[in-house]
Amino acid sequence: MKKYSKFFNILWLSAICNFWVCTATTLSFSLVEPQHARTYVSGEKISIHLDIGEVAGVTAVQYFWYAEDEDMLEELVAEKLALTSGPNQQPPFGGTIEVPRTAIGAYRLLAVAQLEAGQVDTEKWAVFDEIIIQVEPNAQLREIDFESEKPLRFGSAASARVYDQVDFLGKTLPLLVMGRFSDGTIRSLRMKSTGTTYVIEDENVVRINEDGLLRLVGNGSTVLTVNNRDKKAKLEIQVKVQAETNQPPIPNPGKPQSVYSSEPVILNGLLSYDPEGTSLQYRWSQVRGSKISLLDPYSGKARFLAPFVHEERLFRFKLRVTDTQGADSIPAYLDVIVTP
Repeated sequence: MKKYSKFFNILWLSAICNFWVCTATTLSFSLVEPQHARTYVSGEKISIHLDIGEVAGVTAVQYFWYAEDEDMLEELVAEKLALTSGPNQQPPFGGTIEVPRTAIGAYRLLAVAQLEAGQVDTEKWAVFDEIIIQVEPNAQLREIDFESEKPLRFGSAASARVYDQVDFLGKTLPLLVMGRFSDGTIRSLRMKSTGTTYVIEDENVVRINEDGLLRLVGNGSTVLTVNNRDKKAKLEIQVKVQAETNQPPIPNPGKPQSVYSSEPVILNGLLSYDPEGTSLQYRWSQVRGSKISLLDPYSGKARFLAPFVHEERLFRFKLRVTDTQGADSIPAYLDVIVTP
């Protein structure tokens, strides 16, 4: 009897496991094509295949392109909308979409369901899937250049106002690096995912991180070299500002969170600090997940109400802090997992 009992227990466990696997599969709202982490060509027309699973009331699906670290709260959604697809398309809720012609590096493709009004409070639901792909142009890089005056001057070294007339150390600024390709397209090459690397001759004057955020650390002159593919460009940088040392503040967005739908969520950055002890200004923004309403994004504690989801979903937020002298932190990130 023990032998048969063990056999039936195995069958029972197998049935339970199969039930949960099938349920998870059918409930899934997921992008089947294009595939996550695959490489595609700038301007390429690619097929969209979406599995809506058992999500009820879907009337249409909208698709949006975002660059790797693009702030969703700064960009108009309409400018990012690449395709709206309905149930009568082939395949249903899919179709053909064009990879942005100016894209290069890591890009996010976000699929967001539009739900039938009247059945549910559509504003509280977040039915979406998101993948990240790598984009490479089918063209040669001809030239790298900087969208700035040359040499790049800060403080009293500048002959005209630049970057809102930076007059202090610790300021962090995005360096605008552009590439001209053989297909005639100009593409941004600032991010590491585009293949760009940076070298600074004197890090006592400026420092730069791998994604092209330039920080002023001391007075003087130095040369920055940017490399991408087999091309390089040099930029002289001159800094002549107030000599008072100002260390950049340190952002602390807190630990990753896991919450349930409809729970209030607090993004707590109050553990951020300035080495000199001055007060801070805060700025929260969203860089992953379907767009949500973020309350108090310029306070130490931003808030939102976790949306209803059909399955576990990731939302990512970026925190930057600035001290009273204007020194900025580099970005820090917080992931919030929302479960049904």
